[in-house]
Amino acid sequence: MRKSVSALFVLWALVVTPMVGHAEVFQGEEIEVELISETSNVVPGQTLWVALRLTPTEHWHTYSRWQGDSGDATRLTNWQLPEGAVAGDIQFPTPTWLPFPGSDLVTFSYKEEVFLPVPITVPANLEGDSFDISVFAEWQVCDEICLLGEATLSLSVPIQGDTLITDPRWEQAFADTRANLPIPEGEHDVAALFAMAGERISFSFQSPEAIPANATDVWFFPESKRILKPGPLRDVTLSAGIAQITHEQPRRMLVEGDRIPGLLSVADANGNITGYLVNAVPATTENVASITALASNGAATPGTDEGGPGLLAVMMFALAGGLILNLMPCVFPVLSLKVLSFASKSGAAHSEQRMHGLAYTLGIIVTFMALASVLLALRAGGEAVGWAFQLQSPWFVAILIYLFFTMGLSLSGVYEFGSGFMGVGSNLATKSGYKGSFFTGVLATVVASPCTAPFMGAALGFALSQSWLVAMLVFMFLGLGMALPFLILSFSPALLKYMPKPGAWMNTFKEFMAFPMFATVLWLLWVLGTQVGVNGMAVVVGACLLLAFGLWLLQKRTTAGPFWRTANAVICGVAVLFAFYALQSPLLEARQNSVASASGDDAEFADEYFQPFSAARLADLQASGEPVFINMTAAWCISCLANEQTTLSSDRVLQSMQDNNITYLKGDWTNQDPEISRVLDEFNRPSVPLYVLYPGAGRDPVILPQILTPNLLIEAFENL
Repeated sequence: MRKSVSALFVLWALVVTPMVGHAEVFQGEEIEVELISETSNVVPGQTLWVALRLTPTEHWHTYSRWQGDSGDATRLTNWQLPEGAVAGDIQFPTPTWLPFPGSDLVTFSYKEEVFLPVPITVPANLEGDSFDISVFAEWQVCDEICLLGEATLSLSVPIQGDTLITDPRWEQAFADTRANLPIPEGEHDVAALFAMAGERISFSFQSPEAIPANATDVWFFPESKRILKPGPLRDVTLSAGIAQITHEQPRRMLVEGDRIPGLLSVADANGNITGYLVNAVPATTENVASITALASNGAATPGTDEGGPGLLAVMMFALAGGLILNLMPCVFPVLSLKVLSFASKSGAAHSEQRMHGLAYTLGIIVTFMALASVLLALRAGGEAVGWAFQLQSPWFVAILIYLFFTMGLSLSGVYEFGSGFMGVGSNLATKSGYKGSFFTGVLATVVASPCTAPFMGAALGFALSQSWLVAMLVFMFLGLGMALPFLILSFSPALLKYMPKPGAWMNTFKEFMAFPMFATVLWLLWVLGTQVGVNGMAVVVGACLLLAFGLWLLQKRTTAGPFWRTANAVICGVAVLFAFYALQSPLLEARQNSVASASGDDAEFADEYFQPFSAARLADLQASGEPVFINMTAAWCISCLANEQTTLSSDRVLQSMQDNNITYLKGDWTNQDPEISRVLDEFNRPSVPLYVLYPGAGRDPVILPQILTPNLLIEAFENL
């Protein structure tokens, strides 16, 4: 009997053993690493699958190719294979979302044993007895500390037979690993979008099959770093067919191109996890509408009504809107200079008065047309910009602060500019006086651009969707409307008789007008602080101090001796140079705004009453049939701020929103935000404010007026 058993053992050793691959195993205290083969033999012309087996000890983990806040993916390099054989790329399974205890770090890791498969193309003319493999492996294994490991691993598999024979030791491991490999793009129907609003980035995924009704959680693993802010906090919203994941953005976000590739991981109620490779594209009104329609079982997302007023009506709207702009508080400080100018020349010849009126009108119209031309060129180049786009640039706001601060210093007597500056001075009948009227019109237009008066929204939206010639015609009428009061005054001697006569009062009035200038400076500083933060605002305040010091020295040089006149001029030049050099400070770089990023009471107000706008969030709310109120605003928009203070923050309006179950979404356009620009384009509005009420249940959205009252809003909410 013993001889029979011995004979069988020898036979098994001679037959079976040659068919099993031999491999070297790296064994460390933190991890065990081995190169293994799925099959116990190699067949010429058939793909051989090998895998790197990584088995960390308890509490340790390794990393995937999707980059989290730390850790490097495992690498295999320097393959040594028989002639003609080629190794493919590592196939990484779906990782685990792993927050690091006691920190704000999150890694995309493998907490337990993982197999990283690699296909090897075997040539059909392969000869020999064994298929010898050698590869250099590099890995990182971490617990509370991270250790780098490396080893040259080898594997020898016999070349034998015509059919691949699965190695029973690894059969289940390869099967489980393949089940956990992400499904490539093109082999699934997941539509992925991303949108950035304020300090958040939101991802929306739609697929009736991939995101089932019993999905319990989802994760998104971007391939690149600096997409998500370090930290485990995230908001997840799940409904049948749709998943939304919202993270905070990193301080310096990096999105290469117009896509964010990554891995969507979906967990169901049974504990199964499935991965999908996706390329998230920016959310637009079109693709968000598509997702919403699918989520609503094919119900179309309402759009705006087609058609609209004709060109003549739009031109009248533009004329009326321009006329109303003169009543806006942002234009008042500049217009007051024009009033002073008219008063000073009330006794001048009628022809001279008409020329000043025409010069002022020309300055307004030329500036409107120039701003519109730049805006149209940027939009034609694919930029998502709208009216008042220049005020989304912090350095432009800083330049305006310098200008208004300097004008305030001039009016208050710190430094007297020549007669050509803003039309203020003694010799307004000269050629330089006409230049002053022209540039008064230029400045009035620049500071009027943050204001959107009634009738302007429809006119500008129409203009930006037409040819350049038609757009210029509309903007010309807008400028004509703004200049009309002073143009009429300059052409009407009867009205000029009612202007006060020149006298000593003019000097007092001029000094008094310095205070509206300084008030404008305060407003612009607040806008700048919203865009870049308090440190950037402090840089510009310091630069204004340098300007004031330099101009004070320049004023004093008129009574100084030759040496001090030269010294004062040099010091003044240096001060002004440093003031403008401050514009290139990195502290003046625009940061992402968030209407919910306030502190104290404001933060509590935001959390309780409104949410930061995102297209994905809007799509989710529409899919659930909830009514939504959208407020598109900006810190530099005077009309927006007035509506906020008088209406949108009133207890009556907020209580009405709660009573009618309306979700309040607020979008901040202080800095450039392409997502908000796309919404403005959807409703044919070139700038903020924009107020839209989505009644829900498949009904069309309603565009509300740009000037709000509590009664108007409450009536709209109650009529849902």
